[in-house]
Amino acid sequence: MTNAKHENYRDDLLETQSPSFTIEQVKDFANERFGLTGKLFPLNSERDQNFRISTEVGDQFVIKIANSAEDPAVIDMQLKALEYIANVDPELSVPKVLLSRNGAAIEQVQAENGTKHYIRVLSYLPGAPPMEYPTDLALLRPMGACLARLALALRGFFHPAANYELLWDVKHFSKLRQYLPHVNDANHRELATYFLDRFDRNVLPLITKLRAQIVHNDFVPDNILVAENDPGRIVGIIDFGDLTHTLLIVDLATTSARMLVGHSEPVGKAAEIITGYHELVPLEDAELSILYDLIAARLTMLAVIASWRVTIHPDNREYIFGDIEEIWLTLETWRAQDSADVTRKFFRVCGLWELEEVDAMPKEANETFQTHLSRRASLLGPCTYLFYKHPLHIVRGEGVWLYDNDGNRYLDAYNNVAQVGHCHPHVVNAIANQARRLNTSTRYMHRLILELAEQITNRMPEPLSVCMFVCSGSEANELAWQMSRIVSRNTGVLITKFSYHGSTAATTQFSTEKISQEKLPTHVQTLFAPTSDSTFRKPDSGLSSALMALNEQGHQPAMLILDTGFVSDGIYTSPKGYLNTLYAKTRNAGGLCVADEVQAGFGRLGQHFWGFQFDDVIPDIVTLGKPMGNGHPLAAVLTRPEIAEALALESGYFNTFGGNPVSCAAGLAVLEVIEKEALQRNALEVGQYLRDRLAEVQKDYPMLSELRGSGLLQGMDIVNSAGALDPEMADNIMNHMRENGVLIGTTGEHAQTLKIRPPIVFQKEHADRLVAALRKALDEL
Repeated sequence: MTNAKHENYRDDLLETQSPSFTIEQVKDFANERFGLTGKLFPLNSERDQNFRISTEVGDQFVIKIANSAEDPAVIDMQLKALEYIANVDPELSVPKVLLSRNGAAIEQVQAENGTKHYIRVLSYLPGAPPMEYPTDLALLRPMGACLARLALALRGFFHPAANYELLWDVKHFSKLRQYLPHVNDANHRELATYFLDRFDRNVLPLITKLRAQIVHNDFVPDNILVAENDPGRIVGIIDFGDLTHTLLIVDLATTSARMLVGHSEPVGKAAEIITGYHELVPLEDAELSILYDLIAARLTMLAVIASWRVTIHPDNREYIFGDIEEIWLTLETWRAQDSADVTRKFFRVCGLWELEEVDAMPKEANETFQTHLSRRASLLGPCTYLFYKHPLHIVRGEGVWLYDNDGNRYLDAYNNVAQVGHCHPHVVNAIANQARRLNTSTRYMHRLILELAEQITNRMPEPLSVCMFVCSGSEANELAWQMSRIVSRNTGVLITKFSYHGSTAATTQFSTEKISQEKLPTHVQTLFAPTSDSTFRKPDSGLSSALMALNEQGHQPAMLILDTGFVSDGIYTSPKGYLNTLYAKTRNAGGLCVADEVQAGFGRLGQHFWGFQFDDVIPDIVTLGKPMGNGHPLAAVLTRPEIAEALALESGYFNTFGGNPVSCAAGLAVLEVIEKEALQRNALEVGQYLRDRLAEVQKDYPMLSELRGSGLLQGMDIVNSAGALDPEMADNIMNHMRENGVLIGTTGEHAQTLKIRPPIVFQKEHADRLVAALRKALDEL
C-alpha cells in the first residue's frame, strides 16, 4: 500500500524525515540566533531534533528544531500555551520561552539540502525523568491529578491553529484503517480492527456531544519530570508538541493508555489515574461510558502507527519499535476485560461511586475455629444457626465476592440482601456521608424520606401512592397484616403451602417454612404455589378449599399474602392468570391482596421490576425489605391512601427509625445504582445466560430436574435415579460447591431445590464459574 494522503488530514509530519543537523551546526544556531554557548546533549524525539545545552555559567535550555513539515502557526500555538499556563497557574512547572537576539520566539534555519526548519529555545526544567514506568501506585494518582490541573490551566486558552488535524489525536482514530496493511501479524490486524469497529460504533456518535478544549495530548512518563527524592511527585511538564483541540476525555485516555503498557492488571491502574483526575476535573457520564474504547484506541494507535512508520524510517526501527510487543500484549489483555465491568469500575472510582479500597480484616488471633463456634453458641444461643457443614468466617465483601478469615474468596450466588453487590461504594458512601450529618427519629422532617418515598411510589402502579417505612421485611409484613385486618374487619390469612413472610409473632404464624402445617393456627390456611406439576392446573390452586376451611374455623380472609418469587416453595414465577384469579376471589371474599416483594423485587427477576408484574394485577399492599438498603435496615409498605387512612384512624403507626435519614440515603443510593448500572437489564441478560448454561448441564446429569425462576433468581430440583426428590444430594452439592469457592443455597419444602440468588451485579463470567463448580460437584459426588 502506498502512503496515500487524505484530504485535510496531515500525516506528513510522521512521513517526513526528522532534521539531521550536526552538533556543530546547532551550536552555531544557538550562538547566532539566541546568544547561547555551551555543551550540547542530543535528546530523543519522534519527528523533531532536540538538544539540551548547558552554558558556561550553568544555565540549561532545550533547543528544539522542528520537522520541515511543521506548521509555524502550530509552533506559535504551543509557545503561547506555555505563556498562558504560566499566567493562569504559575505553580505549574512548564518550560519558559527564551526570545532570540531579534526578540522573536521562533527563528528559521536552513539545512544543506535547502529544507527550512523552525527553531526555538525553552528553559530546561529541574527534576528527573521517572526511572521506569511505575509498577506500583506511587505515580498513578499524581499523573491523573497533574493532568487535570494542566487541563484546567488550558481551559480558557485558544489559538487559530488549534483545530489542525493531528494523527496522534484519538478523535481521528477511525482514519487509521488505511494503515492496517502495515501490521504484518494477522492476529494483530484482527485486534486493531476489533477496536476500530468498537470506536466507530460507540465513540463516533458521541464526539459532537462531549466537552472539548486544547489539551496536552501526550502527558506520559517520557514528558514529565519528578522530584529526585520523591518519585511520586511531578515537578515538571515538557514536550507540548502534540498540543491540539480535541475531546477533553481524550487527554485522560492518552495518559491512561501509555501508563498501562506492560501491566497485567490494567483496569486497576487506569482506575487510579482516573481517580486522581476526577478529584480536580469531575468526569461526565458520557465521557466515562466511552473511556474503555478511548484507551483501547490510543493503545491501538501506538502499535499501528509504529508499524506504518517503521516502513518509512527503517533506520530508526529500534526507537519506533521499542515496546511494540508489550503494547500488543496490553491490547490483548484489555480486550479480555469485560468492557461493561471496566466501565462500572470507572464510574465507581469517580463522582458517583468513589470509595477507598478496604483491606481485609486481620485474622483473629489466639482463637481457634472451634473456640469461636463455642463462644457463638454460648453468647448467641441455639437459634442462630450457620450455613454449610463447614461454616464460613466471613470478614469482607466486595461485589459478588465474600472473603473469609484466611483470605479465601467465595463467589456469592446466594445473598440477595446485597442487591447491588456487597459494600457497593456508592451505597457505603451515601450511608457514611449521611451518618456524619444526622440520624434521628422520623418524628422530625427531613428531605431524604420524601425523596425515597417518591422514588419508590413512582415505580408502583396507581393507586399505590403511600409509602410507610419500617426496618425489616418482617415488620413490613406485620404492618400489612394490621392494615388488612383493620380494612377488611376479618381475621384470616391465606398463604402458599411452604412460605416465609417473617419472624415476628404474627408473621411466623404464616411462615410455613418455620412452622409445620399441623401446627398452623386456625386463622391461617394454605393454597398451592404455581408449580408445574398440578398446582395451577386446579381452577384456583386450592384457594376455594382454603376459603372454605377458614370459614369452617370461624374466619374470613383479611389478606392473601404471596412471595412473588415463591422462593421457599421452590422458586417459581406467576403464570398468566394465577395472581389474577387469586386476587379476584380473595377480594370477593372481603380480603386484601399483599405482594411480598422482599426477595423478588427491585429488578431481580429481570423481566419486571416487581414480581407481581408477571400477571395483570395491582396489589392492595406491597411489602419491601432486605435488598432495599443493600443490607442496611430498611423496608417499606406501599398501599392506597384510604388503607393508610384507615390505619391512622384505628391505631396509627410509629416506627422510631423506620425511614431514618441514614437508611433513606442507603435506599436512594441503591435505586441510583440499579438505574446507573442498568442492573435490571443485567439481571435479565445474565440470568438468561445462566439459565442457558444450567440447561446445558441439565442435559448431561439426570439428577438435575426442573429448572425454574427468572433473571437472577433461579432454582433447580435434585432427584434420585428413581426420579424422586433428593434433598440429601442437594445438600451435598451445595456443600461441595462451597468447598470449591461458590456459595449457593437450597430451598423448597424438603430443601430439594438448589437456590441461586446472587447480587444482581452478577456477570456472565461469574455464571461460568458457578456452572463449572456445579459440574465438578456432580462429577465427584
